[in-house]
Amino acid sequence: MGIDMTNGYPKSLQAWLAASFGLELGLAVLAFAMTWTASAYGPDTASAVLTLTVAPAVVLGLLGGLLADRVGPRRTMIVSSLGLVAISVVLAAVAWSSGTSPALLFVIAASMGTASAFFRPASAVFARLFVADRELGTAMARVGMAGQLARTIGPPLGGFLIGMLTLAGVAWIGAAGAAVMLCVLLLIRVPRRVQPSDVRLGVRGILDAMSAVRSRKDVPALLASVAIIAGAVIPVVALGIPLAARERGWSAGEAGLIEAGWIAGGLVCTAWFGWKGTLTNAWKPMFVGPIIIALGLGLLAIAPRWEVAVSSTVLVGAGVVLFTAHAFPTYLLLAPATMLSRFQSLLLFVQQAPQLVVAPLVGFAGEAFGMGAVIGAFGALALPASLLVASNRSLRDFRL
Repeated sequence: MGIDMTNGYPKSLQAWLAASFGLELGLAVLAFAMTWTASAYGPDTASAVLTLTVAPAVVLGLLGGLLADRVGPRRTMIVSSLGLVAISVVLAAVAWSSGTSPALLFVIAASMGTASAFFRPASAVFARLFVADRELGTAMARVGMAGQLARTIGPPLGGFLIGMLTLAGVAWIGAAGAAVMLCVLLLIRVPRRVQPSDVRLGVRGILDAMSAVRSRKDVPALLASVAIIAGAVIPVVALGIPLAARERGWSAGEAGLIEAGWIAGGLVCTAWFGWKGTLTNAWKPMFVGPIIIALGLGLLAIAPRWEVAVSSTVLVGAGVVLFTAHAFPTYLLLAPATMLSRFQSLLLFVQQAPQLVVAPLVGFAGEAFGMGAVIGAFGALALPASLLVASNRSLRDFRL
């Protein structure tokens, strides 16, 4: 089948990439607005809203991958996008007519988290339907760059818009982003067809995917290394940086610049791979990435000034993308054709589950030992990921 190409990529893929940026931007803006609104009711309410947004992805993500394998990623995303539109419209209508309340925020957060739990496993494999396997790494880098850029712009834009439009107005922006994605999914032509699996929706289908993972020599090591990186980096970025900034007397603005450093480092590295493509010997950057992360976190642990801390987080961001830009397409190419979305949901699970376990420990450990020691320990935690990759012969032999 002929594929309409522009700059080496189908126009349909470019349209979906643009829609993905719009959806992620709308969701990021709305997420910030909801958290900000919840913070007016106290830190416990804000924390609960955040937890209710993330928890469904951990609990339901595997079921979302199973559904995408059963009916196809495109259909799953269409239904999920429709759900996100409906949820955002309900939030806008209720907030405009009756105002906000913790109960409303809890229900909307859980509903959006549930819709996202079904959308993301399907979305993560969709690019494979547009490009040849040799182009998958570059395509996924562009998808990742679009999402990362949207999530970078979203919070400050949400802070600006919540003051102008209130939560009801921002909810309409979230609805618009999801509506654009819905329209694009309905209109674009997908070059490759996915043969839906005849797997039943149940525990058996999930267990089959786990058995397939265990039967491979390379996939368990890859999943374990991703879990290690997620557990080492995300809690430090989310909690370690602001706590360390307060401990060292840095201002909120300086803490924001430190956090922006890891985003900047990641974006530059992502843009490079999106332009030049990924390396063929994927295991080498997967080996080096965690070492760079460990160096960055080690420097952050002892940083005497905020300027040094910014440099350290730039290293962390670059190391994360160096690792993930090769680990994620490798994992996707290793997945069986009938289990793409289930494999992807397992990948999402191992990234998110460590956060629920490790994140609560950061504050307690910081109180007991100081944030410098805690961040340094997380840096050391990243190093076993390199050892897992280097010691696995199947990963060393794999070529992107």
